Amino acid sequence: MRQWWRARDMVARLGEPDISVETIEAAARCGRATLPELFRLLTSAEDDTLRRAAGRAIAILWANDELIVEEEKALVLRGYSAQWRARRKYPRAFQAPIPISVSYGVPFLPSQTPDPKWEGVSLESLEWSHRVLGTRRANLESYTPWTSGSPEASFELIPGDFDGNGPHRLVLHARVRTVGLTENWMLELPQIPFSLEFDPHLQTDALFALADEARHEHFQRSIQLVRPPTSSDESSAFLSLDQEFALRNPPILKVETPLPCDLAHILDLEIEGAVNPIRAGGVVLSGQGGRAPNRPRSHEFPLELKSLISNLAIEKPGQRRIRAILTPDSEKGWGNPDIRSIWPERIVTDWTEVELVRL
Repeated sequence: MRQWWRARDMVARLGEPDISVETIEAAARCGRATLPELFRLLTSAEDDTLRRAAGRAIAILWANDELIVEEEKALVLRGYSAQWRARRKYPRAFQAPIPISVSYGVPFLPSQTPDPKWEGVSLESLEWSHRVLGTRRANLESYTPWTSGSPEASFELIPGDFDGNGPHRLVLHARVRTVGLTENWMLELPQIPFSLEFDPHLQTDALFALADEARHEHFQRSIQLVRPPTSSDESSAFLSLDQEFALRNPPILKVETPLPCDLAHILDLEIEGAVNPIRAGGVVLSGQGGRAPNRPRSHEFPLELKSLISNLAIEKPGQRRIRAILTPDSEKGWGNPDIRSIWPERIVTDWTEVELVRL
């Protein structure tokens, strides 16, 4: 009788307009009596934090074997979401592969390593499989193997594969199944579409900002090669340049933000005495140049060589000077949907001393 009165009181509290997250999560201790109200909050609550709290409470009931199969599927269906990461519009003249990703799942369920205090079903008990339609790539139109955790589909589109300007429709088709629970089932999830198009009037350099001397000096002050922090065991790290030479404790490119605009640049290294600059990866940094003030922050980009240099033209080891050269790259900019404006000029850092050693 006491349990019944407590459940009845909780149902009444769940219907109040000023309901709190703590109250919703506590409802799981009252058993199935609160389930209809929890599903109502999961579906219709205006605040996303309240919807997530309702989903977590139902997940606890699921772990306690309080749900039937239809209710378990309803929780996954109502909590399912997908987030596409790509631009809606690209220049028709853009020919580089376009990276696209879509993350999906049930966001209020903990990951494979949940909090030890978590009492509900986690993503460890669910496996996912997906396919993406409309990409004009055969390997993406077949379902992927089943995987657990936080699923994501990442792929590239070739602009030349799409004859017209569009819009072109991509569709994520996913499915989910349970693993290690009382009831085993598989569920087809709603298809999530995404449309993109190619604009013949949009230029590939449209992302480049206007340059001026004051902002150029800001970039010069904010971007430098710095020595890496020394380790306690005094061991050295090495970056191989060719078959014979390497850099001992290679420097790190350090960027101090906020900046006047975004970075989407190719990173080259110029070594004193070498014939040509060395390609050392790239730098992509978005979220700069907005109206909202950005907190000062340091970003570090390690040097990365895709392959060994074939013509370094250095005869012996020793101390050398090195500097970084950042060249704007529209392909990197269009490939990152968070980039809004790219600094259009080269950025050359000051010289930094390094040690060249034989391998």
